[in-house]
Amino acid sequence: MSKHNNRPLSNAAAFLPLFLALSFACFLFTRAATIDKAARNSQRLSSEQKSLIYSKLDQIYPERKAVLRPLPYQAIKADFDLNAGSAILLDANTGYIIYEKNADQTIPPASMTKLFLIECVMEKISRGEARLDQTIPLGPEAWASNAPPRSSLMFLGKGQIVTLEELLTGLSVASGNDAAAAIASALFGTMDDFLKDANDLVKAMGLEKTVIVEPSGYSEKNLTTPREMATFCRLYIKQFPEALEKFHSIKTFTYPKEKNLPPEQRNRAPQDFSRGIPDEIWTAFEFENTNKLVDVLPGCDGIKTGYIDESGYNLALTTKRGNERFISVTMRGSGKNRAEGDANRFIDGTKLQEWAHKNFSHYEASAFSGTEFTLPLYGSQKMFARLMAKENRGLCVPKKAKISVVTNTPKYLFGKIEFGKQYGSLDIYDGEKLLQKIPLVAAEDSAAANQFVQRSDEIILRLKGTRR
Repeated sequence: MSKHNNRPLSNAAAFLPLFLALSFACFLFTRAATIDKAARNSQRLSSEQKSLIYSKLDQIYPERKAVLRPLPYQAIKADFDLNAGSAILLDANTGYIIYEKNADQTIPPASMTKLFLIECVMEKISRGEARLDQTIPLGPEAWASNAPPRSSLMFLGKGQIVTLEELLTGLSVASGNDAAAAIASALFGTMDDFLKDANDLVKAMGLEKTVIVEPSGYSEKNLTTPREMATFCRLYIKQFPEALEKFHSIKTFTYPKEKNLPPEQRNRAPQDFSRGIPDEIWTAFEFENTNKLVDVLPGCDGIKTGYIDESGYNLALTTKRGNERFISVTMRGSGKNRAEGDANRFIDGTKLQEWAHKNFSHYEASAFSGTEFTLPLYGSQKMFARLMAKENRGLCVPKKAKISVVTNTPKYLFGKIEFGKQYGSLDIYDGEKLLQKIPLVAAEDSAAANQFVQRSDEIILRLKGTRR
């Protein structure tokens, strides 16, 4: 009787391993299908999500924020010599350096110093603390009659009525030291206040060798290097591109005009400056941009010259043709006189800019930055891993390069995934020459799954004919 009653239990026990095996097989099949579907159907990240990811990557990889970088491939050798003792040339779009010569020498920037003043003013305007159309009072410290000897001037005088926009134009075109004094004293309160703002700006830009001691560039104690000046210029143009058109690309500028004069100074005979510069100035001067390449060298729309005896003939220069913009800085230019020094620095600037446009092109970042790749993720708490290009800037490539991008990723990932860690690469080629390998990094974390899931996923991979 007892044997008869136990027979159904024995039959059930016999089928239990088969049932468990079938159940586990169904589990494996369902999980494999679910992982594959999750990887295929993952939603694309929004632009806001991508921006947040790139901000986090900036913290992990500080080099992402580097303003200037060496080319990731062997640069084309320059086929020219320069008069300047120090120089640097870079692609403004990406910050890649394509030529340099003694670029870390510490040299007074001379009147290129005025660019730091303009940047500080543009910052104030962007914060609503100043307006281009506001009238700037002219104290004695801003009169041309009180400027140091051999100063470049826009001829500010007692009683004149001048706007901030006119002063910035005079600063850019005529390189007026009087304009620098007027702006610094009127907008920053004291010279010490301006110097604090300027040197705080320099530190924020990471310019370790740059020091500003006064706004005009007259002092040899102002210091920078070609590399740091180029770094500043790239940041300045990127933040305030409108300044190029509004100030730096102006060919000629006349000052003072009738509107700049108080009524009692209007319609008076031209002045005689043979005995010095008077306090009151009503005679109009027409100034040509000290950067003689503006409107002469194709695409040239800035940026600033500088000269004192201790610096030689300096030039920060930029040109834009199509979607290509290059920035060059030459310093320690020689010349027996102003005419020879100007000729030398403008020849150097032309050589650099023409060579850059002849030999290099800009490859848009959109070809690879922001591109997402989703891979099946096994043995992990999430079912797919999202990879993104570590870089979101373009690349400066050889002219007429035949660019191809090869994606190198594994078929799947397994276990713990760390945000920002590399799991693949985008390889950029010019024909058969590798130009750059851009890491593909995880866009999010995923912790490892429990041991049961990990062992199960290993079985799935073996069944698929793929081994870890």
